[in-house]
Amino acid sequence: MSNRSLKPMEVHALSQFVYEADGTYQSVRSESPGKSNVAVRKEAEFLLKSAAPTKGLQLNTDQFSLLTAKSGLFNLEKLTGFGFVAQGIGGRSGELVLATRGTNFEDNKFDLGTDANCGVSRGPRNLPVHRGFLKTFRGYQQELVHFVTDGGRKRPSTIHCMGHSLGGALANLNAVALYDHGFDVHLYTIGSPRVGVHSFAADITRHIPASKIYRAVNPCDVVPMMPLYPFMHGSSGTSEYLVDNGSDKISLQAHFMSEGYLPMSRKTSWSDFPQPENYLRASIRDLNAELAKVGGGHMFSKTVLVLINRALVELAKALGYVTLICLQSTFSNLFTAADLLSEILTKAYYAGKEFLEAVRSVLNGMLQFMGRLALVQETIEVTTLRWIVNQFRSDMGGRAQQAMNQAMRLA
Repeated sequence: MSNRSLKPMEVHALSQFVYEADGTYQSVRSESPGKSNVAVRKEAEFLLKSAAPTKGLQLNTDQFSLLTAKSGLFNLEKLTGFGFVAQGIGGRSGELVLATRGTNFEDNKFDLGTDANCGVSRGPRNLPVHRGFLKTFRGYQQELVHFVTDGGRKRPSTIHCMGHSLGGALANLNAVALYDHGFDVHLYTIGSPRVGVHSFAADITRHIPASKIYRAVNPCDVVPMMPLYPFMHGSSGTSEYLVDNGSDKISLQAHFMSEGYLPMSRKTSWSDFPQPENYLRASIRDLNAELAKVGGGHMFSKTVLVLINRALVELAKALGYVTLICLQSTFSNLFTAADLLSEILTKAYYAGKEFLEAVRSVLNGMLQFMGRLALVQETIEVTTLRWIVNQFRSDMGGRAQQAMNQAMRLA
């Protein structure tokens, strides 16, 4: 844990304020349709500079800039306020805060396209990341680099990158890009989805110390579990802080800043939050036994989801897929996590009796999470396998999207 890190309550307040920034930008834009984008942004910045002190935010409002980007899929695009960059004050006067927002459904329905656009493209450091997140990042990347590297401004000693939901995904890309420009970065995410596949996650872990990564996760929030494997979080575990409410059931409210992550607003130290334990070690041999330990009530169980994901990772390792995942050449623009999920399970299905039992365990875990009956037949058709995977992916993705949409209505 770095001694220059922001407090959980500061990260929560700043990540919340970025939604107000977007709402202000949209309001000015709708009230003045004839104004240029530059004029709209300047007026929105003026209003936000006045609002920041009333929120208790320790920002130098003379050094405050909105980030704008195109958001959406294909022809459904709209210019939106995706975040802000501001300088700290007092003991943090040499530091910058970069906050990006999540999916603001009320003001910008076009983000549904960004979140749904779950192919893979090459992002910072030429590594494979979620195509929709990358497209949004590219929309404001030049503005960001210009603000941070402006020759008339003193080079910041530290840049704090943060955000909730989609904003947390963008914070990952911001941190990597700024690290490549030689800046010292701290990364904070709240309920962030997974941004890249194994090689991207491993690259973050290698270059940004775990002591400078703070990933706040409510274990009942489905969004940080998406997209499915092979998408992964960087520095998983060692930088993860659990904002837990004691429930084992997945819920939409767990993703809300005002509910699932509200405890952050009252905490001054990251040590106030527990980190994940290693008591759920699923392997390709013992998933059934682990599921039995969970007992009844598998439907919407966070524990079942953890077990499924770990079992899939073990299967991928056993079949040699982790090595392939690190190679960019294995990804096309049409690739999705569900494709590899089906491929891993199909290959395991034909790999022998031991793997067949593991496949059955994973599929039954998926079915039980969705509240469906477990498989009882001796043989499993490949068409059945692919149907279960597609149903699971659709169910998980739908829950994550619904959680993000409702969370933004309350932001």
